[in-house]
Amino acid sequence: MLTKRHQILSWIEQGIIAPEDAERALRIAGVFPDPKGWHRFVGQLLLGLGILSSVIGVVFFVAFNWDILGKFGKFALVEGLLIVSLLPLLRYGASSRIGQFALLGASILVGALLALFGQIYQTGADTWELFWSWALLILPWVGLGRFAPLWILWIGIANTELILYFSLFPSPQIFGRLSDGAVALAVLIFNALVTVIWEFFLRSRPGSSRIALRIPATLAGIAATVLALRAIMDNHTASHLLWLAIWALWLGAHCLFYRYKIRDLFMLTGGCLSAIVVFTGFIGRVLIESHTEFFGFLVITIVLIAAGTGATTWLRHTARAWETSDD
Repeated sequence: MLTKRHQILSWIEQGIIAPEDAERALRIAGVFPDPKGWHRFVGQLLLGLGILSSVIGVVFFVAFNWDILGKFGKFALVEGLLIVSLLPLLRYGASSRIGQFALLGASILVGALLALFGQIYQTGADTWELFWSWALLILPWVGLGRFAPLWILWIGIANTELILYFSLFPSPQIFGRLSDGAVALAVLIFNALVTVIWEFFLRSRPGSSRIALRIPATLAGIAATVLALRAIMDNHTASHLLWLAIWALWLGAHCLFYRYKIRDLFMLTGGCLSAIVVFTGFIGRVLIESHTEFFGFLVITIVLIAAGTGATTWLRHTARAWETSDD
């Protein structure tokens, strides 16, 4: 289904709407915000920046006055602000924008409190355990707030925990022979699952923004591409060929899903970019092994131009096919 903006632009191209009426049509459709919309946007932006500035200010204040503030003074300052940040929920609720920003600030303060506890008492815990505890503690707030920036914060914390854990323990038995690529594989699996769950959630809420969803999808694509590049550049063992198969499986499922099930040109563009990067890496490996480095850059340039042109043509054809089917 086309967005309002693309639908109006399509009508302009077909001559249904005159070009001089384009701005008025976009404004009536709500694509361009009215003065009330701008006022609401600026108010929410200032509210979010104010909360984030307060949280970051407290963290820097404690760090700058570390020797002056006592142990209990540090905890009292951080915990006091944490309690104050949750007070707006009593009046506005977690579903309001003020309540959602309050949960965002409180979630960041939980991480600061955990870091403060570990720094003062020197528990000896690994860094990944801090992020694991942080993600686990704020998960109920993330589900309660249903706020995209809050979900993005949680996804960032969870991905950091995965990267730190599998970097520290590179050979978990769960991955078997894939242990040396466990970081990218774990990031791929986690973000792919988050993307699928988020997609089903958005289907129950039509009209919701898809911008935040593209962050875990992009992280999954980056991880899959890294696996494929390692399979190409490293020695061709059985595990490396399996990495390449995992990337191909992800790419096929990704493109089929966003081509036929849910139409998203951004997601398809990411899939094309991953395919271009992996194919170019394969060509580069072949040129290096054949000792033709002198002409290698010329060949890679030609391949990039041809692949980029082909991907652009396919994406344009897909977009036109969607418009035709909607008409």
